[in-house]
Amino acid sequence: MNTQPTCDILILGGGIMGAATAEAVARRGQRVLLIEQFAPGHTQGSSHGDGRIFRFAYPQAIYVQMMLLARPAWAELGERAGHPLIQVTGGWDCGPVGSPVLASLETNFQRYGLPYERLSAMESKRRFPHFHLDRGSEALYQPDAGVVFATPAVLALWRLAQASGAATITGERVVAVEAHGELITVRGASGAHWSAPRLVITAGSWARGLLSEQLGLDLPLTPTQEQVAYFPPADDLDHRLGAMPVFIDHHTPDHPFYGLPQIETPGVKVGWHRTGPAVDPDARPPASEALFAELQRLTRQRLPHLRLTPVEQVTCLYTNTPDEHFILDRHPDLSNVIIGAGFSGHGFKFAPAIGHILAALALDEPSPLPLDTFSLRRFMQ
Repeated sequence: MNTQPTCDILILGGGIMGAATAEAVARRGQRVLLIEQFAPGHTQGSSHGDGRIFRFAYPQAIYVQMMLLARPAWAELGERAGHPLIQVTGGWDCGPVGSPVLASLETNFQRYGLPYERLSAMESKRRFPHFHLDRGSEALYQPDAGVVFATPAVLALWRLAQASGAATITGERVVAVEAHGELITVRGASGAHWSAPRLVITAGSWARGLLSEQLGLDLPLTPTQEQVAYFPPADDLDHRLGAMPVFIDHHTPDHPFYGLPQIETPGVKVGWHRTGPAVDPDARPPASEALFAELQRLTRQRLPHLRLTPVEQVTCLYTNTPDEHFILDRHPDLSNVIIGAGFSGHGFKFAPAIGHILAALALDEPSPLPLDTFSLRRFMQ
């Protein structure tokens, strides 16, 4: 097998993280090859759909810091793409009065100088009649949150990466990854192969298999199939983008209920975080009727102006770590293999920042953020 380098950096997986990394690396003047087993913007993984929430409302300070990097980067990418990739809607987070989650969000808003309002149940109803809160609950409103246009963002990053010189291959599943001295060689199902001094793996729910079977590294990455539904308005209250904030309900803090206003699909998108079953990404089951019933129940409870007959139901994949923190690190035995994985259903919003972080790891540059939270060491102690 010829092991002469094909490029400077190979990237496996062209969802939002791989596309963002390819764009960041190509803009640095590196020869990059992005390999995707499906097509750009495909619906088989975690990066498709009309929208994702972006927010500063995090209990952990590191994610606020990451969002402070990602937010202006989204705006800059939109300018270069020729169309907006985000829209500010404001963000509404609710929970019981005295909720430790809301308290930690408020602490970080104050720490980073982010504007917000604390609203009683009655105050929330007057400001945001879309939502129902019982007495004993309250909300925080942070005006800088909003929506990332998901599939358009993926496609824009592919175009921008290609415009900066990135080469791309689609419809090619990688079946082998081999280390040859200072080079990494990957081989596709077609028999074609490519080599580079550095490899970045952003393969989503397929990352665990690649790393374990090909590179001897078994990480606790669990793919799950999550389910969302789009419920249409039942009356004249405007639920469209610009009239309604994104929301997260922390009454069930381990599995928050969340949603986005109407974007393209004529309904409010709702989901229940990390409640789907563990799955093989290549053999996914049909949507769960039981989970759909729970989405109806939660919608009935929190969103009284919506009909409970959905206009659409969609499934997608999460790739979860046990602590829901990402993996942004080097392979412990192969320092020229970079891993971006385990985004646990909340990574999309950070894609431009993560693309720069993975590019920095691949090119031995300083990271724009401390990466201790995302180190592999936490799984090897």
